[in-house]
Amino acid sequence: MPSGEVLRADRQAFGSVVYDVVVRTHVWVAAAVTSLATFSAHTLEFEPSLAALGVVFLSTLLIYNLDTAIDLTAHDLTAHDLTAFGQGARARQTRALRLTWLSLGALLGLLTTLRWSTSAVVIGGAAACCLYAVPLGRHRWRMKALPGAKSLVVGSAVAIAVVLVPLVEHAIPWTTLTWLTLAFLGSLTTVNATLFDVRDLEQDHARGERTLPLLLGLTRTRLVLGIVVVAAFGTIAAVEPRLRQSAWLVLGALLPLSLWLGPRSAKGAYAWLVDGALFLPWLVSLS
Repeated sequence: MPSGEVLRADRQAFGSVVYDVVVRTHVWVAAAVTSLATFSAHTLEFEPSLAALGVVFLSTLLIYNLDTAIDLTAHDLTAHDLTAFGQGARARQTRALRLTWLSLGALLGLLTTLRWSTSAVVIGGAAACCLYAVPLGRHRWRMKALPGAKSLVVGSAVAIAVVLVPLVEHAIPWTTLTWLTLAFLGSLTTVNATLFDVRDLEQDHARGERTLPLLLGLTRTRLVLGIVVVAAFGTIAAVEPRLRQSAWLVLGALLPLSLWLGPRSAKGAYAWLVDGALFLPWLVSLS
């Protein structure tokens, strides 16, 4: 094999390992969500504690891995899932379960170092999010199957967590800026979740779930996403100078992604670009 092809194969193998270790374990998205908490603290002008940031990271890791473990159960796997996930589905499920328990143990330990009010908020929010993914009753009904609710629930939960947990920990009162920051992050995370519903269009259809792209169709979903991105971030940029730079940057990143990505797009594009867009507000705060 020519040296160029060997080098290309080595790079592809290395990229696959990185993707498996960083993305499929949900470490990447947990870090992205934690960066939003850091951005929130910077915008609202307080210093976030490492413990509060750790709670956000571990909670995200817990919920995403629990959802993956449940999605990969023998009962839920369809023929399409087996094709999509590949032969490593069972190994991924085992790893997701281990990461779920590891995250839960670390989270409970960390909560003992925080204020009781913060712990109560985290436990209540995490319990609600876990119930969102867990099959309930004889028919194994899941709250995430509510028509069109998936992206709204996920986006709202993430936005509330990254704003509320640090605020409760520092006992800081809510202001107009707090609400605008929450609206900014809620718009960002809801668009993020909806784009992943676009990615999972065929998989969700096979499972009988009714996400927004399945209810509206791909073209209308893209239209709605484009309108939301322009209206939400354009309005926030116009009314709040402290969020202006971040809002324009996010708008410039999400609008083309909303119009370009589809169900057939590479999963890596979603992982690195869509979840990667969550880091943009934090990067702006560093400047």
